[in-house]
Order: sequence, then structure tokens, then C-alpha cells
Amino acid sequence: MELEGASVLMEEKQFFDNGDGTVTDKETNLMWNQTDAYQDTSKWSNWFMAEDYIKALNNKKYAGYVDWRMPTVEEAEELFNEDEHIRDMDRFEIYINSAFSPGGGFTTWTSDERPHGTACIFYFRYGHANSNHKEDITKDTIRAVRNIDVQII
Repeated sequence: MELEGASVLMEEKQFFDNGDGTVTDKETNLMWNQTDAYQDTSKWSNWFMAEDYIKALNNKKYAGYVDWRMPTVEEAEELFNEDEHIRDMDRFEIYINSAFSPGGGFTTWTSDERPHGTACIFYFRYGHANSNHKEDITKDTIRAVRNIDVQII
């Protein structure tokens, strides 16, 4: 029994609310924006608008950093966990840690571009990726990420 409790405790500590609008994933050494572009702008994004949102975060040095970017599909997939959830803007469950702010979108655009003007989006409701046309504005958004420089002591 103690081992089960220890593993749950470790899982809860994977994500840390930094108190500045960011969440750190200690397993992947990534820092995520606690909200997504939909929450910040009240607008859905196509891929190009998602790029502009990332540029705007960097221009205003959001949380003190200028290296925000789109996640890869693999990075977005790392957030998905069927054992945890918050509610999206439609009040449906999305399977990410409660350190993130509820009320956002249920997808994120990724940096993974595909042929014919498409790019991958990841669905936090369902746990899989799909392609969408980069110019289309559907119910998609972006959750910004950055790498954390790990110092070895």
C-alpha cells in the first residue's frame, strides 16, 4: 500500500505551478503556459495565428522568457493523462494536470508540419493527434512551451 501512495505522490509532483502563469513539468524539463491562446485572447487560432501568439509572448517577455515556442506532437502528448482532468471551455473533460487553468480549448497546434498546407494538432479530450489545414480557423488553440535549462550541480 505504501508503494502505491508513493507513486501517486510522485505523479502529483510532476507538474508544478510556478505562480507566474507557468507550469513546470519536472519529468520532461519543459515549462508550459498555464493558459492557452483561447483563454488569453477569447479567439480560436489557425496555425499562423498560433505562431503570432507565440511571437507576442516572446515580444512581451512573458514570465521573463523570450524562447516560447509551439510544442511538438510528442511534447503535447506528454501532457495527456487519462487519470487526471480539468474542464475545457465547453465544460468537457480534457486530460491534463490540474496545475493548468480550466476553461481553455481542447487542442493545441504543434510545430509538426505536414504536406499540403497542414500541421498536427493534439486533442487533450481524446489523446491523439490529427492534421488540420494551417489556414483553417476551427476550435483550435495553442499552448506555448519552452525548454528549461537544467544546471548540473
